[in-house]
Amino acid sequence: MLKIEKFFRDPLYGFIGLTKKEVELLGIPVVQRLRRIKQLGNTHLVYPSACHSRFEHTLGVLHIANRMAQKLELSDYDSEIIRYAAILHDIGHGPLSHNFETILEFINKRNISHEDITRKIIEADNEIYTVLGDKKEEVLSLFDSMNETVNSEIISGNIDADRLDYLRRDSYHIGVTYGIFDLERILHTINKKTDGEKSYLTVLRKGMDALEGYRLARYLMHTQVYYHHARAISDSMLQRAVEVAVRDGTLDYKILKIDDPNFLANYLLLDDNRLFQKILSNPQSNAYKLINDLENRNLLKRGFEIDLKWIEDALKKRKIMSLQTEDFRRLEVSLADSCKCEKDFIIAYLQKIENTLYKSSYEFFKADKTPILIENENGKVTELDKESPIFAKQEPRYKFYIFCPEKYKSKINELAKDIILA
Repeated sequence: MLKIEKFFRDPLYGFIGLTKKEVELLGIPVVQRLRRIKQLGNTHLVYPSACHSRFEHTLGVLHIANRMAQKLELSDYDSEIIRYAAILHDIGHGPLSHNFETILEFINKRNISHEDITRKIIEADNEIYTVLGDKKEEVLSLFDSMNETVNSEIISGNIDADRLDYLRRDSYHIGVTYGIFDLERILHTINKKTDGEKSYLTVLRKGMDALEGYRLARYLMHTQVYYHHARAISDSMLQRAVEVAVRDGTLDYKILKIDDPNFLANYLLLDDNRLFQKILSNPQSNAYKLINDLENRNLLKRGFEIDLKWIEDALKKRKIMSLQTEDFRRLEVSLADSCKCEKDFIIAYLQKIENTLYKSSYEFFKADKTPILIENENGKVTELDKESPIFAKQEPRYKFYIFCPEKYKSKINELAKDIILA
């Protein structure tokens, strides 16, 4: 049994208890840094109350992960490791959360996730080892994509503690109902199915309705909150500001190179405010204006916008979907020259909205992943999309935008139509 030493009060779950080791783990600087990173990045510019932090979410994930472990009747040792992993699962996030992953990918020219950086931090941080000792390796194993156990699925899976918490927490702070679903029913109907050394998280058939609510909640939060056009603009402005700051020498290019030997040390010095202050240290750079405008919510506007589903010509649609970063830059320069506007303030952006929970079983199997599993009364396991009466299109939704200063909106719209839809 866990010996609880301290409690935190949470607006969703009441009191969340922590053991002595967990309190020590929370006190490590790499975890405390999460207090200074907003859970939803720039979303507070759309929904003013969206100012909750990654730290707060971490405590929620700890609580949900523990409840899942209890329901699945995992051992005390397994539960302990899962709780440690829940505390550490987000320490790899950069300033403004997921937005910074896009920045790192642009700088490093390859896919980079906060999970990748989380593993690097756990491996390298001596204070984590001081608290966890040899259990550090057990914790790291839960972040291994090849670990096909329910223990790992609780931390990262289709129905994991992370998603179960952030949907409800984001909805609570924002003041919307899109992310509300029957959490208690899901926790009551999850089960563990074992196949040799592998184990899988399933949901009993009687929990299917709650599961459908969860899938829909995630879809609606993405369409109405996470991909709101004003958030897309603010995120694009931040990404452009970092790009310009690197170009102008305000930010050292090396601190964003993941293969640099000092990457982690520099990365962990960054949080929301510190990144902004670094960029604002050079008033002569356009990066300064972009960040200053962000802070004062003087956002760029939608000069051009089109949902690709309305483009009937398949070749035109394919042309837009195949645009690469270099193509966006050439387009931005061309538009800026025509408008007599500085190119740093013209941003072309292709938005992809995809709900992975509505992907077909085939798509999961093709990617060597496990779809959402339903367990029937006879113990037989089937995929949710085979049982669900709700069908959804599998194709992602694409929107193409060109953001610009307000005074250039009409001109950009006219020019973009001629270029994009020609």
